[in-house]
Amino acid sequence: MAELMTLYWHPLFGSVRVIWLIKEDFRLIRYKPNTDVATNIAYRRDVHPHGTIPALVVPGEGTVLKSGAINMYLADRYKKLLPDPKFLKDYYDFIVYANTTLDELLETSGIPAWTISPSDWRAEGRGLTAADCVVGYDIYIYAVLRDGELLQNHPRIRKYYDRLKSRSAFQETIRDDQSYLNSFKR
Repeated sequence: MAELMTLYWHPLFGSVRVIWLIKEDFRLIRYKPNTDVATNIAYRRDVHPHGTIPALVVPGEGTVLKSGAINMYLADRYKKLLPDPKFLKDYYDFIVYANTTLDELLETSGIPAWTISPSDWRAEGRGLTAADCVVGYDIYIYAVLRDGELLQNHPRIRKYYDRLKSRSAFQETIRDDQSYLNSFKR
């Protein structure tokens, strides 16, 4: 039996993008590292030099470190959740845009600055792709922050988000986030 890939993850991090993609059409192997010093040192040495998550260890190949890169790698490797070839440019743009611009805005200000609309990317008739998992995660975080206030003036994005959150794999994925968030309310 071939050695399985291992995904290091934590709720409310970019790894949610990868878990969602995997639940759409892949098998998820859950691994939660301990938080003791020895485990953290080993994780930095063996998996991710910066100690951040997510990280996907691919036996015989090495480690893929960023959520967008992991999603693109898995989609390309397994030829699933890929767009029609005529939309590849937009697909890659959206994944990198989410991993850079949207993530940074979220970390620094918590305020969305929608310069391109996800509804433009995923128009009706196009199937779900890895790009939707990446961009959809940022929209999910914006929807959670301030009880959705950040999306109030963006009806097209809310409509797109409604389509994404109706997916069973998305719902399964955010359960872990919801449990994690609720642990702070106790």
